[in-house]
Amino acid sequence: MPTFARLVAAVLLAVLGFGVSFLTFPYFDEGVPVSGIPVVAAIMGVIVGWTFTGARFQRQSGNAVAIGITSVVVQTLLTLFAFAIKRMVDRAFRNAYDTVMESIVGVFDVALEYIQIIAQPDVVLAALVGGAIVGAITNWVAVRTR
Repeated sequence: MPTFARLVAAVLLAVLGFGVSFLTFPYFDEGVPVSGIPVVAAIMGVIVGWTFTGARFQRQSGNAVAIGITSVVVQTLLTLFAFAIKRMVDRAFRNAYDTVMESIVGVFDVALEYIQIIAQPDVVLAALVGGAIVGAITNWVAVRTR
């Protein structure tokens, strides 16, 4: 059921994902297309904010800061896997994989590669602090709009 807390969580996580994704740009090698990262991160923020974060506050389950940080981690993982799957499909069209299993393993290899690239102190700190703030604001909205 739509609630104001779900809407706030979706919007705030979209803005956070969009903003933090710009911090990752300097860490990617030249030639890696990074222009789509903010949009995909924002879309994943809307999905996670609506389905995960807002639902947690609707049921009043858990600490606000912990829910916010968990939401950012889920959003980051979904964004990473979206780009890993895209890269795997690109490689598959170039016949880089011999079997289906090899391509599935390729998704996880690419995801781990991306995690190593973006696991920089400024990116992690911005995401975690932003997630805590998103959790606190969403909790405040959820309590006030019941």
